Amino acid sequence: MRSQLIPILDISRFSSNIDDASRAIARDVDCACREIGFLVITGHGIASKITDDLDEMGRRFFDLPESIKLKYTAKGETYYGYNPMESSSLAYSLDKHEAAPDLREAFASCRPDIETGDSFFRREAVKDLGYQINFPTEIEAFRQVWTTYYYAMSALGARMMQIFAVALELPIDFFEPVLSHHASNLALFNYPDQLKKPKQGQLRGGEHTDFGSLTIVHSDWAAPGGLQVKTAAQKWVEVDAPADAFVINIGDMMARWTNDRWTSTLHRVANPETSTDQTTRRQSAVFFHTPNQDARVECFPSCRDANTPPKYKPITVGEHHLMKMGKMYEEAQ
Repeated sequence: MRSQLIPILDISRFSSNIDDASRAIARDVDCACREIGFLVITGHGIASKITDDLDEMGRRFFDLPESIKLKYTAKGETYYGYNPMESSSLAYSLDKHEAAPDLREAFASCRPDIETGDSFFRREAVKDLGYQINFPTEIEAFRQVWTTYYYAMSALGARMMQIFAVALELPIDFFEPVLSHHASNLALFNYPDQLKKPKQGQLRGGEHTDFGSLTIVHSDWAAPGGLQVKTAAQKWVEVDAPADAFVINIGDMMARWTNDRWTSTLHRVANPETSTDQTTRRQSAVFFHTPNQDARVECFPSCRDANTPPKYKPITVGEHHLMKMGKMYEEAQ
């Protein structure tokens, strides 16, 4: 069932001057984040060439022989690098250990031009996150295309955080201090044609919530077998979006900051219908916007009172992120 609950919002008129149009956009975002935790944005200003170049490059990479892709396999407790088919399960992050590994492969990175000599990234809270990325050399300009897309999403994420601040009645630059050394990550996911029946309960991406502040998704929205969101009525609905739009959803960090005023909603990537006569391959670019790894996440004063105490203990972004990532991979290896 396609959703009528996820609003499509044009953010082109949002201004740092916080005029009436900006406040109206922020109110609409607040409403979406309270009710469903998802929204579709247009008027974002991202050139189609940036998304087209990444899409084309991603397909070229995933079409490489497995032996070549495996040269770039992610190491350690992060997933930065290549992740083969069925190497993880998103549902494990919710302790759903009966779930089968996900039917997808991925390439992911943290900040592509990160300076590991920066003293911030030598701090105890962040030093074990494994920032070094080995980018494929078989595809010309892979790193350049990747970096261009990454920083376009970084800028869009910063703009969305400004909108979030206004929506939460905070100063527009409220989140800037915790984004100064953000470790947001970008992942390309390939969901191949399903040539054999999945295992019982196996999905392209198991149900989960995202870990960071917000997620920005660009995908083949018309391709079969895509993103689904679980509503408050406990029904799964498909996300529908214009071809040039991005889907935004709230992650765990924003839910914790707002004391669940905003919803980190369960979602998954469904399998395509078995009866379809078209290709079911699907590719998605997903930017997981994540604050500084040593940022302390605790309930905003405006989201608690005597009748609504904080639901969560304070935690750092890095602590939460490593816990969730560790669960994703612990049983799929």
